[in-house]
Amino acid sequence: MVSARQRILIRAVSVILFAVAGAIVWFRSQRGTELESPAIQPPATDRSSATPSSRTKAEAESPIQFALMSRFKTGIDFEYYGSPSDEHYMTEQNGGGVGLFDADGDGRLDVFLTNGSHFNKPAKAVGASQRLFRQTADWQFEDITVSAGLQAFGFGQGCAAADYDNDGFCDLFVASYGANQLWHNNGDGTFQDVTQEAGVADDRWGTSAAFADLDGDGNPELYVVNYVDWTPDRITSRRIPSPMDFQGLPDRLFRNAGDGRFESVGAEACIAIVGEGKGLAVSIADLDGDRRPDIYVANDTTRNFLFRNLGGLKFEETGVLSGCAVSQDGSIGSSMGVAVGDYNRDGWFDLFVTNFAGEVVDAFAGNGPNGFIANNSELGLDPISRPLLNFGIVLADFDSDLWPDLFFANGHLWDDTAAGHEYRMRPSLLRNAGGKRFRDVSAVAGDYFRERWLGRAVAVGDLDNDGDADFVVTHIEAPPALLRNDSRRAGPVLRLKMIGTRSARQPLGMQVDVVVGNQTIATHLRSGDSFQASHDDRLLIPIGNGTIVDEVRVHWQGGETETWANLPADELLYLIEGTGEAHLRR
Repeated sequence: MVSARQRILIRAVSVILFAVAGAIVWFRSQRGTELESPAIQPPATDRSSATPSSRTKAEAESPIQFALMSRFKTGIDFEYYGSPSDEHYMTEQNGGGVGLFDADGDGRLDVFLTNGSHFNKPAKAVGASQRLFRQTADWQFEDITVSAGLQAFGFGQGCAAADYDNDGFCDLFVASYGANQLWHNNGDGTFQDVTQEAGVADDRWGTSAAFADLDGDGNPELYVVNYVDWTPDRITSRRIPSPMDFQGLPDRLFRNAGDGRFESVGAEACIAIVGEGKGLAVSIADLDGDRRPDIYVANDTTRNFLFRNLGGLKFEETGVLSGCAVSQDGSIGSSMGVAVGDYNRDGWFDLFVTNFAGEVVDAFAGNGPNGFIANNSELGLDPISRPLLNFGIVLADFDSDLWPDLFFANGHLWDDTAAGHEYRMRPSLLRNAGGKRFRDVSAVAGDYFRERWLGRAVAVGDLDNDGDADFVVTHIEAPPALLRNDSRRAGPVLRLKMIGTRSARQPLGMQVDVVVGNQTIATHLRSGDSFQASHDDRLLIPIGNGTIVDEVRVHWQGGETETWANLPADELLYLIEGTGEAHLRR
């Protein structure tokens, strides 16, 4: 527990930080003004004109390569409805979410895409439903939305896929501007809308969501990030409305009762902060090393939250005290997305947060119970990210060299190209240089990175079951991009799927430590992460030059740690809680 003296310190530091940052925030966050200052958004470097001789050696020799899969091959013929219009509705800014999960239990990842709407011509009038695409063969999908019973229309934002009732089938939650939805997987290829009977109905503006067992009782809770109190009739002095014009909405936490129903406990759990929360992204992981999953929320133009798990479904907000509430220069950012992982392999999870143009991608190096140290400038992120407006972000080891790399999607909110500013932007792929720096290798990573997009959500997963991390990016005014990882793999990969028995069957947010020789690799099962996205629930863990993993330590959310020894790499292994056995699935 934080002492009274520490509480006083938190308040004092908060006052100082907010006072110092106030002027910066006011100038940086004039997101509804007629034009942005050129000083705030300098034009991005045209990487397409770079030649091998002008690139660094690390860039020119990057082994990371991705292939953009044609939508004519994949069959995913989707484009988000509700793109920017002359009315400049705020619902047009965030775009749609994406979820990668095995909807039918056949071992292949399927792709779920939320869809939007428009106040002048609603989605139902044009048939713009959310969509589920079932993968029938590698990179080939069929639209099963109608047969699965998932056809629905509205202002869809993010999604979260998880087995909330522990029946072995992955369910689906959709956050929206308006009515959120919970879809129960019936196990026969169909879904049923159980929002009302499950007790998770809410008509506030939900953006992202995550499931995780937060109290260790074996039943995953649902955390829903809410944005701002905006309606289309709210007129402001700005031509384009900004989140600064509206009050933030408190997030929602729903306790899983274990019988298919949830109970709203946000106020009792101390996560319902009124006014300040203007959330766009959430990630759940054990950030302080006490074996309890904590909650990190990226807020737009207000300080970011870190809810430290005290046990018993009680939390304490410690973002300022922990050093991860504001940017390295003390300013409050326009945070969009968040990624969690151990980029420097010191055993503690780190945070990366995307922001608005003119700001930078924040990096917070974790030190467990001692909090975080902002080090984005030391990692070389500032000059790469400052010209860009970033949304979804993932930290994943794309070339299997043991050092997790960064990808983030970029794209502006409105078109101001007439004044010389970028609207569509190139995405960013950064290779981890030994945990010391990140090198921009976007220009040599594939054709997708040479084009400009309005990038939004990013979900990562092994879409073709070949043992490396592929990903999907959603766009505004363009179909989603399915990116196949064609990187030169530095070594074998351990593939794991955890099955809880006393813990939640799908233990999202849990930590796994892998020991190979004299090194320990810390990873976790993503819960939330990125922006409006849900990810593959299988772990891909590069192990270096060996073919046998000495030890795998699984920290189950019920409080137990279980160890497996001498596991083979390059196979998909099922680790079932309490058995001590690894089951091979081919």
